[in-house]
This record gives sequence, C-alpha cells and structure tokens, in this order.
Amino acid sequence: MRGLYTVLFFLITFSVSAQILPPGMNPAQAMNIAKTATKDQLLVYVLQAKSQGYSLNEVKSLLRAQGASASDLSKLEELWNGDSQEILGDSPIQEATEGISSNFGNNTSLQNTEQDPVQTALDSLFTVKRFGSEYFKFAEPVETPELYLATPSDYQLGPGDELLVELYGASEQTYDLQVSREGTIKADRIAPIYLSGLNFNAAKRVLELKFAEIYTGLKLPSDHPGKVYLNISLRKARSVVVNITGQVVSPGTYTLSSFTSIVNALYAAGGPNAIGTYRNIRLIRSGKEIERIDLYDFFVDGRTTLLNLKDQDIIQVSALNAQVELSGAFKNQGFYEILENETLGDVLYFSGGLLSEAYKEKVFVNRINDFKRELITLNTTKDLEQPLIDGDVISAQLVRTELENVVSIEGEVYVPGQYGLGTVRTVGDLINASNGITLSALKSRAILFRSVGGVERLVIPIDLTSKSSMETPLQNFDRLFIPSQESLAGLATIQIEGEVNNPGTLIYNEGMTLSDALIQAKGFTALANGAEVTVYKTPQDLGETTTSTTISVNTELETSDSVVLSPFDFIVVRQLPGYKPIEKVTLQGYVKNQGLYALKGSDYRLYDLLQEAGGFLEEAYLPGISITRKVLSDDSNSEAIQVSVAGSEDKETVEQLKSEVIVIGIDGEKLISSKGNDLKSNLVLQQGDVINIPKIDNTITVIGKIQQKSKIGYRSGISVKNALRRAGGFSENAKKSKVYVVYQNGSIKSRRSILGVFSFDPKLKPGATVIVPEKSAESKGASLGEIVGLSSSLATLVLLLQQLGL
Repeated sequence: MRGLYTVLFFLITFSVSAQILPPGMNPAQAMNIAKTATKDQLLVYVLQAKSQGYSLNEVKSLLRAQGASASDLSKLEELWNGDSQEILGDSPIQEATEGISSNFGNNTSLQNTEQDPVQTALDSLFTVKRFGSEYFKFAEPVETPELYLATPSDYQLGPGDELLVELYGASEQTYDLQVSREGTIKADRIAPIYLSGLNFNAAKRVLELKFAEIYTGLKLPSDHPGKVYLNISLRKARSVVVNITGQVVSPGTYTLSSFTSIVNALYAAGGPNAIGTYRNIRLIRSGKEIERIDLYDFFVDGRTTLLNLKDQDIIQVSALNAQVELSGAFKNQGFYEILENETLGDVLYFSGGLLSEAYKEKVFVNRINDFKRELITLNTTKDLEQPLIDGDVISAQLVRTELENVVSIEGEVYVPGQYGLGTVRTVGDLINASNGITLSALKSRAILFRSVGGVERLVIPIDLTSKSSMETPLQNFDRLFIPSQESLAGLATIQIEGEVNNPGTLIYNEGMTLSDALIQAKGFTALANGAEVTVYKTPQDLGETTTSTTISVNTELETSDSVVLSPFDFIVVRQLPGYKPIEKVTLQGYVKNQGLYALKGSDYRLYDLLQEAGGFLEEAYLPGISITRKVLSDDSNSEAIQVSVAGSEDKETVEQLKSEVIVIGIDGEKLISSKGNDLKSNLVLQQGDVINIPKIDNTITVIGKIQQKSKIGYRSGISVKNALRRAGGFSENAKKSKVYVVYQNGSIKSRRSILGVFSFDPKLKPGATVIVPEKSAESKGASLGEIVGLSSSLATLVLLLQQLGL
C-alpha cells in the first residue's frame, strides 16, 4: 500500500504538465516525504481526481505508466471506492477538498475564495519555505499582462511611444503625437522633431524650443500675462516582446511595456519555480549577456537594476546551484540559495540574524560528508567567513527561560519578587532588597523553601527577630515566604438578618457592640421594629447545655453601645408589630371596571369584588368566569395543575401554567342568581388572584387524537358524539373511553360509564373544548403491518421445521 501512496502522490504532485512543488522543495525531498505521507493526506489527491471527472480506469492507466504494480492497483480500488466522508469526517483535510486545484485540472466552481485548498493540503506536508518565495506568492502568470507602472524620469523615448503635449496659460492647445520609426514626431506648422533616445526632461527642453517658433509666449518670463507653459506626458508606452525562459512558473513570450523592469517581468511570469535560481538570472540581448541579476539584492537591500527591457530581450532563469537551510532561532527560517564561496556571515545577513531569545555565540551545521552527515559547531563571531556548502542545515538554539542565580520572596513584604544572588546573599539582604516587611507580618515564623536538584525539598524555619536567622546564607532558587498575622488567626463572625438594609455575615472584632453591627448592616429599613432587637448568643462555656440565650433590647442606633457582642452572635431585627401589606387581586375581561382591587378583610369573596366593580358588560359570559391562582409546583399540586391546563393548545402556556398556577372554574350564573350565597362559587379571594370574565364564545373546539382538529358552531343540544363526528371521528391510537370536556371557565368533565356497558358524555356548553387523549404505549395493539409481518415469520418458521422433519 505504501508503494501505491508514493506513486499516486508523485503522479499528482509532479506531473509533466506542471510542477506544484512547495517553495524550497526539490523532487527528491518531496519524494522522500511522499513515502511517509499518511492515508488521509493522500486521500485528498484521490478526491481531487474524482472532482475533475477522472474515472478509476483513467487513473489506473496513469499509475500503470508510472510503474504501479498490480497489487498497487488493487489497493487503489479500495481507496477509490471507500467512503471518503467516513474516512475524513470533519477533519481539516475534508475542508481542504471543498475547493480543488491540482494537476488534474482547475475547477473554479469548487474553489474556496478565502483560502487555496491545495496550498492548505500542501502546507500540511511542506512547512519550510524558500527565502524570497513570498514575493511571488500571489503572482498569477498571464500571456500578455497589463502592468500599470509609473513612467520613470530617466525613461528614454523611442519609436512607438505616444506623447501628450499640453500648452496652457495665455494659449491652450493639446497635441497627441507618436514617435515614428525614424525617431521623430510631427506637429502642425513645425518641422519634424527628433526625440528618440532622449529622456523626458531633455525631450521637454527640445519641444519648448521648437514650439516657441509658433507660440512666442513660451519665451516670456513666468510673471508676464502672455506667458505660455508646456508639459509632456507619456500617453502610451511602446510595447516590447520579451522571452522568459528556464526555471520559471510559466515560461513563454510576453508583451510588456517598454519601461518594465526585469523584476516586474519575472513577477508577470509567476517568478522562479521551486528549483529556479534567485541569484543568477541572465538578461540576454542580441545574443549577448548584458546583465546578471541577483534577486537577493532586491529582497534584502531593495536594490535592483535600472535597465529597461527592449524588444526581443531574453530573461533566462537557470536551476539553482546550491542552497542551505536555516532552522531554529533565526528571524527568518527557510531555504537560502548560496553562491560560490558565500559564508555563514552572508546567510546570517540575508536572514536578518538570530532572534533576541537565541543563544548567539554558536550555531550548529548539519553537513553532508560523502555518504554520511556530520555536525559542525561554528562561532558566530570568529567563523563568519566560514564558507557554506550545498545541503548544509544550520540550526540555532533558544536560551532556556528559567533564570539562574535567583532567589525570591513572597508574602508580607513591600516589594515581593525575584532577586539576583549577586547582590542578595542572606535572608537579611533579601528582606532589605524588598523594602522590608509590612506591619501585619508574622515576625516569629517565616519559611525558607530550598530546592534540591531543581525541586523544592527542604523547609527551613526563619525567625525574623533572630540575628542568626537573618544571617542565613541563601542558595540558588531559594524562596522565602513571610505570612501575615491575620492569615494565621481564625476569623470570628456575626450574622444579622431581618429588617436591615444589608443583612448577612459580618467580621467580628473584639469589643464590637450591637450599634457597630447595625451600622455595618446600613441601618434599619422603614418597616423595622427598632424598639426591640433580638440577639441570640452562643454559649461560651462548652459545658453548658443551653445552646443559646436571647436578649431583647429596646435600642436606637446611637444608644446601643451597652450591648457588647460575642463571636458568632445572631442578630434579628423584626418588622413592626401588626404590619400586614395590602393584598391585591386583578379583575379583567368583560366587566365595567377592570384593574387592581385591594382585598378588604380575610373573608373578601368573589361576589364582593364583582359588586364593587359595578357589574358586567353586555357581552360577558357568566358561566365562563375563572380564577387563576398561583400555587407551589410541588408533587401535591401537580395533578391539579395538569387538570386545570388540559384544555390549552398553547404548549408554552401549558408549561408555564404547570409550574406556576391553577385555574378554578366558576359558575357565574349561580353566583349572581344566589347573590353570593352559593359558597361553592363564591370563593374567598387570595393575594395575586386573576379573575377573568370572558366574552361569549359560540363555538365548540375538538382536538386530540382525531382525524382533523376542528372548531364548530355551538347549537343547543349538540352532543360530544356529534362534535367528534364533525371532526372526522377518532384516529387509530385514540383512547375513546377517556374523552373529556374542558369548559370555558376551566372546569373539566369526563365521559362516564355504568357497568362498563353504558357510557354518558358530558353536556356541551358554548366555548367548550372536546379532548381525545392518546392511548398509552402499553395499551396500543399491534398494527396491521405488524400482524402481517408476524404471520409471515411464523409461516416461514413452520415451513422450516417441516423441512427439518421436526
């Protein structure tokens, strides 16, 4: 299988159509990495081939041409036909295949515009970059690039250049002129002017002299009102055809602007490829080499040749000759191309040198020596002139972050931290260096932690009042801890609750009085009974059998200093005696005066409230009156809550009612006709009750396990069966015997049966809801499909037993 991975990786990554090599990676290095590539990494390339429309047979043919064995091809089918989603899951490799660009082709419809997926996959295999490759990272080779570059001041005019000559001032005129093959331009009423070979400044002077023959204002001084000025600009530069050949990403013939530099031309061709040189690029003109370009001059110092390209110039990029790798604590890691006799100092200059955290005295060179490698240590000061050779791997190390010859001090000192052993030699020196101990420091017992073998193993007690302890010599990594007196003393507390503005736990201090505690609790609330504060005292004698004593104090904040508190006392400030907040209920719906009402006494009832509200509106439906009451949602109320909300179709409302309230149905007609004497309907109201007077609802709602949820018009005498029939009847899993009705006031009645034979449905009223519940899982019978399936299985089993003679 590993052989298949290697061949498949090599085929896709290094096909003859185009090489996709990471910067600084030659084919031999990439082939070596391919041999160790993981199955997930190589599966990316199989998915790329699929996405471009390649069939399994086509890929087999390509692999066979690359030398794949029959065993390799068999394994390929397994990889090709496997469940790639299951293999990849949500891994980054799967994300990389969402947009694909490989040597099988380019599928722009699948490309991720935010990140090149192929580069993502390659970056997971190749992380070392080649110095200078970042400059050409976003270069896109094109056949005839348009390079919008500023015209250089030393640009020399030649045949094909188009000039714009502008006259302004006392006279205004514009001339579009082109340099002819003979090197001249021709304007009206002026003899041909020879400009070929002149730069812009020289051309401007010549034109001013010639145009002055017909525009005399050009000769006048600048402050003269008849002064005329002349300006020239390059409207369009002549084009030159340049051949870019050798080891570039996209070699070929390019039509470029005549003032394009060699660096610009290389950028248009995508730059040197993975093995192309950056250091030895040749410019050939008329068969002769006229310039050699070292791009490191441009990358490192910003220097470049001032030569402009001419028609039929050749830019030739040969393969690199030698390169070394910088690894570790360098400012710029990666591969660096070197010329003959270039040294360690040259490469360090190219990279920007070592990091601030690096060990700067030495670097280590891993060098090929015949058929083996050896390690050479070079001094970064003495060996800067040491020549480097192809394949050298130069490493620099980071200095360890751990400090040496250091001691530290913590706790009750003014400047805790680390100090050097060079200036701090004893415990006394260390305390003085930290500006001394604080007032709360425990002087009698500090702790000196001492390390053995880099691990704290010894504890040495230090008495800061003892001269001998203060003269204790320190060692590397010693740590002195000075505790505070407060941290070693147990803190006693006092608790205060009730009608104070900030109840809670207070720190006890010796001599603390009740007044102190009340002030720390931010005083009494408006409802506090300041005439009597209760203090519960914890017994101080452990032999006492009484757990606490009570002291009732008639106190004011300023006069309670006579009550001295003890640790763990409990203070309670109660409400004013007899205080009771006003309880309120809400009346809403079709009543003359809606809103909040206060409960007038403990026996204030529903009829009293309705009388106080002034009666009902004409649309009010008295049988539908209900009271919504808050309750505790414990197990004792859960059944009542479930019953009270059974008729609600709003799931959110149902859940809210289950956890907070019940609904009590009231027969308003009996309540009013009895003038409140029907105590079953005339309930005593409670704090927070919401009384709702609904509008007449002349419909019946049918929900639950029926064929179709329905809302039908109410008519006198309509029955539950009629309503169910109009809703299409029961569904398959309906529990027919448990049909029930929820009335508009929230009360519920269910279907009754006598001796299990005769059943009686509740009477329907306007606004009622008929509910058909669902059968429980235990009571559901087998479906027709289940019965047929079971019968088939039994028949098959019987046939099998007959064949076996059993």
